[in-house]
Amino acid sequence: MSSPPPETSMVLVTGVAQGIGRAIVERLAESGYGVIGIDIVDKPPAELTAFERVDVTDAAAARAVLERLTRRYTITRLVNNVGSSRRENVEESTGETQRWLDRLNLGSVLLCVQATLPAMRAARFGRIVNITSRAVYGRETRSAYAATKSALAALTRAWAVELAPDGITVNAVGPGMIDTELFRRNNPHNSPDVTRLRNAVPMQRLGQPQEVAHAVAFFLDWRASYITGQSLFVCGGLSLGTPPPAERRTY
Repeated sequence: MSSPPPETSMVLVTGVAQGIGRAIVERLAESGYGVIGIDIVDKPPAELTAFERVDVTDAAAARAVLERLTRRYTITRLVNNVGSSRRENVEESTGETQRWLDRLNLGSVLLCVQATLPAMRAARFGRIVNITSRAVYGRETRSAYAATKSALAALTRAWAVELAPDGITVNAVGPGMIDTELFRRNNPHNSPDVTRLRNAVPMQRLGQPQEVAHAVAFFLDWRASYITGQSLFVCGGLSLGTPPPAERRTY
């Protein structure tokens, strides 16, 4: 088992202003971590040690921010949480949604990993957690989003193999339908679509951001040293692909 990192090491979390990212910050601070956050929205959680506002789709601006942070802090844990989704039918696609989501959901991850790797390698310790999605198994009107999250799941496995000799683990947490501001904005409460989606979840409910944060904290723990390249779905059983019992009885 690897040793714990220096007490001065920090966690960098992207997309901290709301939803799952804010819940991750709160959970990690509760566990005693020092947490640094970045977001395009200037609403940093009070628990942060440091915060930078930046649009991570602007690679030059993101690199400059990450360079400042990594000069000031020793970062040996990284949570790539920032991301978004857009509803789009395949016949309407122009490719612009895919290109934007590529920059946001994938490009930002690469920038953050590259910026934090030197400190992780120097410490012979690192934890990287990528937030993917249950949508890697498919979701109608979300092909561009599913493509980026599937790619991130593949990067998780590739980087896990590449970085294992350095004592760095790379894992993924895949949320299902989580009751966040973004989900509510895109899916009005008790709309037919939300009711249909909720009924497809074996647990018959939406998840809470805190439930995703707990899974992230597990992978970040220094004792999770023999777990890498894995994906943990926090989805109420939706990733199993089985309908709830009431629906199954109609077959």
